[in-house]
Amino acid sequence: MSTTSIKEDCVLQAMKVIADKGLESLSLRAVARELGISHQAPYKHFASRDHLLAEVIRRCLRDFAEVLTQSGFAEDGTPLAPENAMHALGIAYLKYAAENPLAYRLMFATPWPEAARELDLDVDARAAFDILARRLAAIKDYSKKADHRADALFVWSAIHGLAGVVESEAMSYLDFDEAAAQAAIQQAMQRIDVAVFGKPFFPK
Repeated sequence: MSTTSIKEDCVLQAMKVIADKGLESLSLRAVARELGISHQAPYKHFASRDHLLAEVIRRCLRDFAEVLTQSGFAEDGTPLAPENAMHALGIAYLKYAAENPLAYRLMFATPWPEAARELDLDVDARAAFDILARRLAAIKDYSKKADHRADALFVWSAIHGLAGVVESEAMSYLDFDEAAAQAAIQQAMQRIDVAVFGKPFFPK
């Protein structure tokens, strides 16, 4: 097994340990045991358990940013019109949260270890936010960068909150069936359009 594949296998196995046994069960020794390698082998790539966790979170952030980036293109690779790209980003965000609950939780609901700062994870975290900010700027003419980023934060917060509610038990005890849930999501997206741009891009 090459050193490159050991590092990659450690990251993948760490995700599996977290998924199967919870974050508190993650350790370099546990990962080595599951991979059937020397308990010292992971230390050649990760200084500590927290460095391994930081790398796992980094992979999640990069995967998430790539999904958001690709949402701006049609299946044939043609860039979408700005309004369509903005709408597609929101849909891609919700879809990612639904299909990747563990990765989503690690990115947004897990305290980052100190190693995350050491490894500059804030750069990866900003990448997804910047994609959203650029999509907003392609639609609306901002005179101030601060206004630009404030709107991006508002949209991010709204979609993030929507994703959290949709993926929680709330939709069932609030008596939203599948059709009603989809209609509510569409309406929420329209409300975001109105708040930021003054009109919904995709009216019913």
